[in-house]
Amino acid sequence: MSRHRVTVFWCLLLALSVVAVSGCGGSAPRQEYYILEVTRQAAPVATRSDRTLEIRRFTVGTAYDKRNLVYRLGEFQYEPDYYRLFLIAPAQMLSEETRHWLAGSGLFQQVLPPNSQMEPSYSLQAFVTALYGDFIDKSAAVAVLRIRFFLTQRKDGEETTVFSQAYGAATPISKKTGPALIRALSQDLAEILTQLEADLADFLAGKRQ
Repeated sequence: MSRHRVTVFWCLLLALSVVAVSGCGGSAPRQEYYILEVTRQAAPVATRSDRTLEIRRFTVGTAYDKRNLVYRLGEFQYEPDYYRLFLIAPAQMLSEETRHWLAGSGLFQQVLPPNSQMEPSYSLQAFVTALYGDFIDKSAAVAVLRIRFFLTQRKDGEETTVFSQAYGAATPISKKTGPALIRALSQDLAEILTQLEADLADFLAGKRQ
């Protein structure tokens, strides 16, 4: 076989190998990235106090602290989605959304980010215990979000928890897609923050201990 024919043979073999690898199963799925977004519908309270609030970065349960969306498929079966992900880590995303929400509530003169140089009147921490799509019953799938909040106050050099409450929401999901799950989780978050804002308003007014 001549050198020219050998070269042509190997070129054809290489081309067929590339087609076999890339074309056999079609193109690889592309990753999709999402963020949770919420918007307050209610107007802020009329009276602003001189209190300040620091929103500390949330803690998220180990099963949900990665950027992958998580699906519950059975009683003890959970599955991460390697192609649908949060754009930023859930802990940072949820704490930032909470800060923006409470900054628009009017309950505090200022709502500060973590590690602010100002000494806040209160600090808000949270532990996220659930963040997933529940598809055990495919005909009644829901997005599940559960968060426990802790409001602390520093007095005489000591920090004390003055308010603690757990909230949960489960919003129906129309179909098993990234946008549908994110839309439902965002609705969960809006519902939880609405409840949190109302409870904080009562606490600050002395109606709740």
